[in-house]
Amino acid sequence: MKTTIILADDHAIVRRGIKALLEYEPDFHVVAEASDGAAALLLIENHRPHILVTDLSMPNLSGIQLLKIIKEKKLPVRSVVLSTYGDTPYVLDSMEAGAYGYVLKEAGVEHLVTAIREAQSGRRYLSPPLSETIAVN
Repeated sequence: MKTTIILADDHAIVRRGIKALLEYEPDFHVVAEASDGAAALLLIENHRPHILVTDLSMPNLSGIQLLKIIKEKKLPVRSVVLSTYGDTPYVLDSMEAGAYGYVLKEAGVEHLVTAIREAQSGRRYLSPPLSETIAVN
């Protein structure tokens, strides 16, 4: 069974690149893409993916707002944040809002793949160097 994924990032080129990289994994399938948080929420409700990979900085609903709504509505999707923001408050706010993983965009694709697999298994993941400085339960 393939892990279904929705990508949410306001930059089309970033979404296309991530999609291409993730679909090298034989058990991953990107089912939809969104350019803003509101569109991502609708796609999640319609497609019911296993995983959401989201940026934090997006129009209409930020990544944090999206995570909070997903948690509040108890939608059955596990989220991984993919962001340029590596500051501790962003990471902790994301994890508190319901993210299972947090990966820096500067990290290698292997960290995103690992974060998705860990989230799918119900475990948390932080990419280096975050994992060396932040403890998350």
